[in-house]
Amino acid sequence: MSGLRTYLKTLAKPLLLVVILMLHLGVQAQITPDIPDLIRVTVDHADNGVLIEWEPSDDNDIRSYHIWQREPDLSFTIIDSVDSFTYQYKHLNAASLNIAYSVTAMDSAGIRSLFEDNVHKAVILSTEFDLCTQSNILQWTPYEGWEGNISGYKVFGGISGATMQELDFVPATTSSFSHSGVAMNTSYIYYIETFNTTSGVSSLSALDSVYTLFPVAPSYLTIDHVSVVDEATVEIQYSADIAGPVTSFRLLRRSTPSTPFLEVDTYWNVMESTQVVQDAVATGSSTYQYLVESVFQPAGCGSSIVISQSNTGNNILLVNELNDQVVTLSWTPYEIYEPGLAGYTIQRRDGSGTFVDVATVGPATTQWQESVEPLVNGTQAGEFQYRVIALSNPHNGGIEEQSFSNITTVELETQMLVPSAFTPNSNDINSEFKPLIDFAPREYLMIVIDRGGRKMFETTDPDEGWDGRFQGGSFVDEAVYVYYIQYTDYTGLFKTYTGNVTVLYP
Repeated sequence: MSGLRTYLKTLAKPLLLVVILMLHLGVQAQITPDIPDLIRVTVDHADNGVLIEWEPSDDNDIRSYHIWQREPDLSFTIIDSVDSFTYQYKHLNAASLNIAYSVTAMDSAGIRSLFEDNVHKAVILSTEFDLCTQSNILQWTPYEGWEGNISGYKVFGGISGATMQELDFVPATTSSFSHSGVAMNTSYIYYIETFNTTSGVSSLSALDSVYTLFPVAPSYLTIDHVSVVDEATVEIQYSADIAGPVTSFRLLRRSTPSTPFLEVDTYWNVMESTQVVQDAVATGSSTYQYLVESVFQPAGCGSSIVISQSNTGNNILLVNELNDQVVTLSWTPYEIYEPGLAGYTIQRRDGSGTFVDVATVGPATTQWQESVEPLVNGTQAGEFQYRVIALSNPHNGGIEEQSFSNITTVELETQMLVPSAFTPNSNDINSEFKPLIDFAPREYLMIVIDRGGRKMFETTDPDEGWDGRFQGGSFVDEAVYVYYIQYTDYTGLFKTYTGNVTVLYP
């Protein structure tokens, strides 16, 4: 019995220590407050503050909540505290600081809950302008604290001062977005909204702004005129300020206003402010609209970017219609002169091959008529050529730009009457033999022979008549002679006339 008593005494002291230790650990587990779960950290764009929201601690003996910020060395610093009935905190003017936050609870005994993994941080957005792609590039960090519970990100943005629009919704695995088609030299602002699939709440990033800085555009860039050179060539003259950083230009063309412009050529590093270039097109069947762009090649970019655009200009397409000896000219309007359109001059080519003015019409007129009957003189060729010139209002000290249309040709049939007799070597109007022609044909041949078949006269000039001499020598005898006439007029019609002409002397 004494041995048992001695054994129990030996065990009592270690057991007492174990009991005391267990009691101590139990008390500690009971007096450490429950950790308040963070709901979200989000930026309030109205005041640039960061709102921290949390669930209250499950413990009833909570005196206050402490708000902490994580330092770069991953330690935590308390920034403020609130009472036990407050479950959110606004960290003012902290949106741009990109801080990670945690919240702890403290009970009436001054015991504070643990940190554990109760740390949240809103998305950090950074934005930059990419001149090569002419896009604003957005990149952001994932929301910290919702790992595995993010459904995706909404991207919001727009021009500073305007209402921001939702630009896209991207999955949680995405952390970048390209906003293309942005305006030149304009300030944009953006933010990201993160969605939690479990709680249904969202978090906003801080606003981030960027300026789309383009090279300074030329102070002026204008198409001076677009003129037809010949049936297959258009000339374009443009003027530009080349004193700044942009000295390269691209010529574009399209067939109709509803189709896109296509590049004709690019002129790099031009040295003169006024340039004259040419384009090979069918000027007699189509009209084309032209545009000049100033372009800049940034270092490291694979392609050039457009900085500015000129006014448009087009070759004038002129067509004609002939009805009962009345010519109707119609043309496409010229669009557009920078100083405005003054009107049109209509020109007709005369017998010497020179174009002369025949009429002037206003800028709203694109049709004109004239009768060719008054132009009949027997020598006038059976074709009339017209062109139209678009005139600009005066500018730059009185300069009037001119844009020439294509040349349109009116082709007429040749009508002919052949006299049956004439009186050579006389002073009357019937002293030579030749047909009466309204409009001279393109090709012509007249031969006169006697009854024996000898050739008296031959000519290919419809204005040249037979004066009654034998091959330019002496006058022939009174008699009946045979003529043969053939011609092809300007419409392509081929005709022949054969008959008799009598030579009479007074």
